[in-house]
Amino acid sequence: MQKQALKIILPLLLFVASAQANTTESARSLPHADSLYTARQYTQAFELYDKIFSEGHYSPAMLLKMAYIQEALGHLGESLYYLNLYYLATDDSQALKKMEEVAAKNNLEGYETDETIKALAWLQEQYVNIAAALSAACVLLLAGMYFLYRREKSPVAPALGLVVFLALLFTHINFNLIPERAIVAKPNAYLMSGPSSGASVVAVIGEGHSLSVSGHQDVWLRVQWKDQEVYVRESVVRRVEL
Repeated sequence: MQKQALKIILPLLLFVASAQANTTESARSLPHADSLYTARQYTQAFELYDKIFSEGHYSPAMLLKMAYIQEALGHLGESLYYLNLYYLATDDSQALKKMEEVAAKNNLEGYETDETIKALAWLQEQYVNIAAALSAACVLLLAGMYFLYRREKSPVAPALGLVVFLALLFTHINFNLIPERAIVAKPNAYLMSGPSSGASVVAVIGEGHSLSVSGHQDVWLRVQWKDQEVYVRESVVRRVEL
């Protein structure tokens, strides 16, 4: 019995120790990368930042510096990718404004922020507050049901309200209001009519365009391009996700 327990516990302990070691190494590497950035050794700094990011660690400041390095190197798509990640991590409106300016300057698609998108962005910023408010409403409705039950009155009204608010809370927690996006990171990205290299070419676009992702099939992403559903190889884009 003890041997079986050890077989389960030891791998878990090794995994935790490995994760802690990676975190410690990343914590040591970040100041060094920052010093390289300050010294304008951008290529070396980016290599360290990229290694830290690939290990699953990041800070908003690091993502912003990665965006600026890629911009300085002339890599428009990569720069916008990291700027998108920075915005995802911080909801900084200045980052959104910067992306709009870059998109307008380079005639890039997918960065238009109409009132609907701004409203969804605001809801995303208020994620924690909305979740707390919905949870509080559920608790109050549950208390109302108990109160009516003790008074031998029908708890149907608060029960229906509880179902509605629980559904809203479930949707809020499990579904992202803002659609997933991908940034074109290669100079020539072929947009196809279907998920196959044998499909017809709809358009060939350059790096930096932002595409709304609606699905995935093998090595292809289903995306929106100028109100048209098309497919692009996953290898030529960078999916905006942390």
